[in-house]
Amino acid sequence: MYFNELQYVLNEHKKILGKIKPITKDLLQPHLEDLELKLRPGMVTLTWTSMNIDLYLKNIHKGLEKLDNLIIKVNDVIENRIENNLKKVSKVLLVLLPDDTEAMSLDQFVKI
Repeated sequence: MYFNELQYVLNEHKKILGKIKPITKDLLQPHLEDLELKLRPGMVTLTWTSMNIDLYLKNIHKGLEKLDNLIIKVNDVIENRIENNLKKVSKVLLVLLPDDTEAMSLDQFVKI
């Protein structure tokens, strides 16, 4: 019973960590450490006969959901607010250069 649930938790943990963009890893470090603290009892103190496995799993699910929502929001900000705006700015034409066949002088660019 608990084996499948614990396996699911580990798979979700791996999936959620896979969503983290490398550039945001330092930003998310405190949240990752918080989740690791929640996972630690399962690696150190809990056994198959422990009475509080259900509470442990509940805390892990809550922590995974919280981290997943945070990663989704951070990725959304990066993709929709930063990257899209950078793409728009990169397409702005700042100077219109003449064709290669035309002679170019500095007077064309400087207006007094």
